[in-house]
This record gives sequence, C-alpha cells and structure tokens, in this order.
Amino acid sequence: MPSQLARNVYLRLLASHGLLRPCPSLPGRCLAVSSRAAPSPLLARARRQPRRTFFGVFQKPPRMLKEPELEPGYDVLLHYRSLENDSARPPAREDLLKGWRQFVQHKRKNHQRPLNSTQAFLMLRLLHHLVATHPETDAQDEDLSFTDLRAALWVTVTKPPKGTTEHHLELAELLYGEIERRIQTMRELGIDEEVIKEAVGAKDTGDFELYLTALTQYGGALRAAEKLAEFRATLAQEDKKLVARVRVFWTLILRGLAKEGREEELLAEWKKAEAAKVEYMPPVHEIMAGFFAARDRVDETKHWFEKPIHANWLRSPKAYMEAVRFALRNGEQQWLQPIFEQLINSNPQKEWWDVIFQWSVLVMDKGVEDVKQMMQVMSAQVAGGKDGKESPKPDAATIDALITAAIEKQNPYLAERFLSLGAELKIRPRASTYILQMDYRLDAKDMSGVQAIYDKLLKGEVNVRQDEDLPVVNKYLRALCALPEPDLDRILNITADLEQRHATLEPETVVSLCMVFLHNDNQYEVIDTLSLHTVSYSLEERAQVRRAFVEYCLDRRVSTARVWDCYSLLRQFFPETSPQERVRLMDAFFARRRPDMAAYIFGHMRSNDNLAQRPTADMYVRCLEGLGRCPEGGGPSIDGEGMGMGEGGGAGESLRMVHNMLKMDATVQMDTRLYNALMVAYAAAGEPDVAVDEFWRDITNSAEGPSYASLAIVFWACELLPYGDRTAREIWQKVQRMDLEVPPDVFWAYCGAIAGSGHLEEVVRLVRGMDASVGYGPGMMTLGVAYNALPGSDRKEQFEAFARAEYPDIWAQLEKKGRKETLRGTKFNIVRDMKA
Repeated sequence: MPSQLARNVYLRLLASHGLLRPCPSLPGRCLAVSSRAAPSPLLARARRQPRRTFFGVFQKPPRMLKEPELEPGYDVLLHYRSLENDSARPPAREDLLKGWRQFVQHKRKNHQRPLNSTQAFLMLRLLHHLVATHPETDAQDEDLSFTDLRAALWVTVTKPPKGTTEHHLELAELLYGEIERRIQTMRELGIDEEVIKEAVGAKDTGDFELYLTALTQYGGALRAAEKLAEFRATLAQEDKKLVARVRVFWTLILRGLAKEGREEELLAEWKKAEAAKVEYMPPVHEIMAGFFAARDRVDETKHWFEKPIHANWLRSPKAYMEAVRFALRNGEQQWLQPIFEQLINSNPQKEWWDVIFQWSVLVMDKGVEDVKQMMQVMSAQVAGGKDGKESPKPDAATIDALITAAIEKQNPYLAERFLSLGAELKIRPRASTYILQMDYRLDAKDMSGVQAIYDKLLKGEVNVRQDEDLPVVNKYLRALCALPEPDLDRILNITADLEQRHATLEPETVVSLCMVFLHNDNQYEVIDTLSLHTVSYSLEERAQVRRAFVEYCLDRRVSTARVWDCYSLLRQFFPETSPQERVRLMDAFFARRRPDMAAYIFGHMRSNDNLAQRPTADMYVRCLEGLGRCPEGGGPSIDGEGMGMGEGGGAGESLRMVHNMLKMDATVQMDTRLYNALMVAYAAAGEPDVAVDEFWRDITNSAEGPSYASLAIVFWACELLPYGDRTAREIWQKVQRMDLEVPPDVFWAYCGAIAGSGHLEEVVRLVRGMDASVGYGPGMMTLGVAYNALPGSDRKEQFEAFARAEYPDIWAQLEKKGRKETLRGTKFNIVRDMKA
C-alpha cells in the first residue's frame, strides 16, 4: 500500500506542480485522487476483487498489477513539496532529514541512475527549508552535517542526467554555499583552523573541486572562472600543494568553456593559465584540439594538435581518436599519416596501440590479416624486457576497439571477423564485447544473432557491471517493437528479466513497448510498464512518453475503442497533461463523431483540482462548437449532416453537462462568443427555440451586443425553427435600419432562414436584389444554403431552375460539390463554417 500511495503522490504532484492534500487517516502520507474524482474505469476493473463461487475455485486467479518501487526517501521529498505548495505545516524535521539521507545514500550506492531534473528540484526545495530553519534541540541528528552536504554535492555532480540541468546548478550552488557559510561562521567565532579542518572532514580543496566540477558541467563555466580567480587571490604562494591543484581546476574550467562552445572565453582563459605557468599538458591538449576538431576548423585543429606538449608527453588516446574522426570528415588523411607513424615509432603503451589499430581500420582500410601483423610488431618492439617492461599484448580492450572501428565503418561482417580474431588469439570476451556485438547485429537486423548474445549475458557467462548493458538492451527492445509483427513473448521475457534487476527503461523504450501493447490490446502490460518506469522519470522524460500517447490518440487509423483505452491510461498516469493537449484530444473525438467522449474529456478538465488545468472561455467555445458540428441527439449539425439518429429530440446529455459546467464556473465570464457557441450547440441539438429565445435575447441585452457571427448563427437557428422567418425578418430589419455592412455569410444565413420556412419567391427576390441591398452578387454558398434550406422537392426544383437560368456559372460550381440524400431532402455537400 505505501508504494501505491507514493506513486499516486508523485502523479498528483506532477499534475498540479505540488497541489496535494494530506490524508487525515494516514499521517505523513498523501492521497493522489481527490474525493470528487473517480478512479480510472480501466484501473478500477483491474483492481476489482473477484467474487468467490464454487465454480470459481479452479479458475485462474485475476491478473495482479505490479506495484512501482520509489527510490528510498523519494516519497519524503515528494510529500514535503506537496505541503510546501499548499502552504501547510511541513513534517517533523527529523523525518525530513531521515528521508534526505536515505535518498542521498541510495543515489551514492546506485550512481548508475543519475539524479534527474525533477529529483534535483525536489532536493533543492527541501534543502532551502532545512537551511532556512533550525533544529529545536542541539541534537546532531537533527541537522545536516558536513558529510551530508558533501554527499549530496557528490551525487549532484557524479553523473549528469539527460535533459535540463538548471536545478542541478542551483542545488550545487546552495550546497557549497552552505558548506562555506558554516566554515565562515566558525572562523568568525574564533575557532582554530585545525579544529575547523577536523570538523569539516574534507580533503584540502575537495569541496571546491566538486563545486567547480558542478559549475563547469552544468553551464556555469564563466562563474567557475570567477571563483577560481577569487581562490587564487587568497592562495599562499608557498603552498605548493594547492598551487599544483590549481592546474587541475584550470583544466576543469577549460573543459567547461569548451563544452559550452565559448571560443573567445576559452582562448582568453588559456592565456591566463599560460601566464600563471600552467603547462600545455595532454588533458589541455585534448580540450583545445578537440574543441576545434569537433567544429571542423582545419587550420586551428592542426595548430593546437601539433603544438608541443610539456615534457614531450604523448597526446591522449582520446585526442588521437578525435584527430582520426576529424581527418575522415575533412579529407585530411595525409596530414594524419606522419602523426601516427611517429606514434608507432615511439614504442607506446597498449592503450595507444588500440588507437593505432582503430586508425589502421578507419583510415588505412586495413583488414584482419593486416591487423594481426601489426599486433606482431607491437609485441616485438619492446620484447626482451627493455627497461623492465613487458611487451604489450592484445586483450579484450583491443578486440573491443577493433569492433568499434568496424561499427563506425558500418561493416558488421568485419566486426564479426575481429570477434573471430579474438577467439583465435584466445582472448576471453568481456561484457563490453558482447554489448558491442549486440549493437552491430542490431544495426544489421540480425535478431536471432542478437538474441543469442542476450542469452549469453542472461546466463552470466560474463560479469556485467553497473547495468552497462542497459543501453543496448533498450535498443534491442525498440528494435523488437519496430518489427512488422513483434514477438510479444520475447518482449515480455526481456522486460521480466529487467524487472527482476530493478532496471529502469529509457523513455524511448517505454514508448515503443506501450505502443505495441496498445496495438495488441494488452492494457495490463501498458499499466505495468508505466507503473514500473515512469514513476522515476523527470518531467521532461515523462513528457516524451505522454506526447507519444497523445499522438496515438490522434491517429485516425486507430479504432475509437483503443483510443479511448489509451486516453484512460493517459489520464490516470499523466495527470500533468496540458489543457492544450487535452483540447486536441477532445477535437479528435469530435472528428470521430463521438461527442460523448469529447465531452467527457472536457469534463475531466473541468473537475481538475488545479486551476491552471481547468478550461478557459476559449475552450468552452471550442467544445460547444464541436457539439454543434456533431450533435449528440441527432439534430442538424453545422455542416447539415446530422448524426442519423432521428430528428430533434432535445439537447443531448453532453451538451447539458457542458452547459451546467459553464453555469457553475465562476472563473469564466459570459460574453457574446460564449452565447454564440451556446446558440450553435443548442440549435444543432434540436432546440433552436432555446438558441433564439434564450441566448439571442441575452446577447441583445448585454453591453457587448451581437457580433456578425451572432447574426449568422441566429439566422441559422431561425432556419431550423418553425416560423423562424418571422424572427429573422425582425432582426434583418434592424440590421438595415442601422445601415450595417453585411458580410456574405450573414446574408446567405438570412436567405437560409427565409428559405427554411418555404418562402421560395422571397428568397429569389433576395438573391436577385443582392447588388442593390448589400453591394455584391450571389456566390456558390448563397445558392447552396438557400437550396439546402428549402423544404420539399418541388421548391428545390423550382429554385434550381431559377439558379441554372440566371447564374449558370455559379450553379456549375455548386454541382461539382455533389449532392446527398438526407431526412430533410436532397442537399449539396457544402460546409457552413460557423464559428462563435
């Protein structure tokens, strides 16, 4: 039960950015579902307890839903944020500290799962509270220690997440600032520096290095440069140990500036470093040369790559590989040739030989036999134990490097040959070798070969560390889902294996799995997938999955039943779905001629506890216009088609429901557009009398008054109303007395109102006298609306004879639209775009 509550807390938090209510019966817990909101019908069915009967003894037990597992302490962070948004009293400080420590320690032990942006934000909010308040007693357990702050800073820095990192930067700033504030307070109290060092418990500059790492990693490299300048200003020249650390700090800043693409600042900072006697060491060479190589700046890349390195140190293997890729992109293979020849003649260690092998494959186009000869050269160069060194020998890392080169060449056959070379040399493959093998077999669409390698990993033939296989397993699952006929059994077996490992799938993989399950009506599997994985996602990752569900609902190729099931899951698992996305879903059901479902979606928006999620006046108008396009009760829709369920019958249940919501919504003020939309909906639902007698009256009595859209709509309502021509003439006379300019849609609506009561001669006079009365002649819609509105085939035939004779070109355009038989007689296929 606690895990289910925690999941619901998280969902509700995302829905309202923290709008939660504490549960009175469960201290420290929150309910995710409002007392006014009913649970999803789909999930309600899934959790319903079966009735026991005699014949049910031997039946298969019902499918149980899988409960998600929140990371330890995460529920405390969620709960605090929910209460903070409600301006409610926070939990006891000791409970908050316990949750904080649990979460941080879990992240330290499981650092393969990065701190995502939402988790960083929740930590930031709780830390603000803990720093701003003080424990009621002097108990050490009731306050954050230096160790707690440092552990949190380490977690913030260790593994950057995908997506936004602004909260990581703020969190790092606050953590380091609190450490420095406490140290400064101790100094102001006159405490000896040695005592402070012992109390802090960190290595010299250890916290500062973590802080600089956070700044340079999360977009704050310029601030890091400022902090380093301040640090150097306070640094004693005789402290050689700290002076040496400054070189490391400068490397961090240069790397951060390069990552942010700040060329001008990067060059300026290197000049400062040179002036401070910082040597051009391999890490600096790698940063500077790599920066320009990544941008294909040929001259600058050559300058920085060829620049002599301090003490004739070798360039890093990574720098050499960057140069290889740069040369391939820019046709600079000849420039690279002497560089690698020099590297080969320098008797390098094996890490550099692995790069040499990759260069020979990628640039020199060497094959397996050529590489074998190069391996013999490698082993012979330092044979005999010169300087006590053993001759380097190829190992699993060498085979991995060769396979990687073959993958970059998009040559899976060559990769297989390199794998066979490893077996020939009796090199035992490691997990990374199998992972690479799965990768290139996936690219080659060799699914059976991929499954064979996956089975080896599953059997434990090699030791997989820290979920290093998860990226390729995710890729494998997506490939299985992309097949024309996905193997559901294989997919479920793999997901079950990952579930036992408590592994979290990537958002792209969750999307692929859910789409396959939805297409195969496996709603339970969708529920399990979302429950187990999305609960630990950041808002950005959840949005990626949510958008896929929305797009599935908008796909007209998917059946309405499946779309509604998908929407039910979307509503249950993604309450943060924006009003704009919900309106798109509402429009999609209107397009499917399901106004009842569209109205339910609107109702879900209206019942949301979060005011930001509730519908606006524009959304009410959009919903009512949709009900006008496809009325629920079978009345004549705007386009004249109706729903084929009989004539009239009164306003549908959906319209009544939406109208009642509007009446009760204190946030929406009635105006002409809303009255217009109500006229459209009620007229379409078979109650044109309500549209004219109630809403038109409200419009005319309002300070805003009617718009041109109001006139077009009320004339259309008069067309549907018995003896509606009387009201239409009254309104038309007022328009003429006011000497208003009449748009074409208003005029042809008035013609329709007169024609709807059967006054053929008057309609003909109106059409003939258009130039004199409104200043323009008839168009296709003028003739089409009048024809469609006339009752009886005789009148239609007479009007057609008149129009053919006097307006043959316009009538010919109308004929191209085609006609259809309706309960109201023959009508042209024209659409009256009636907007409020």
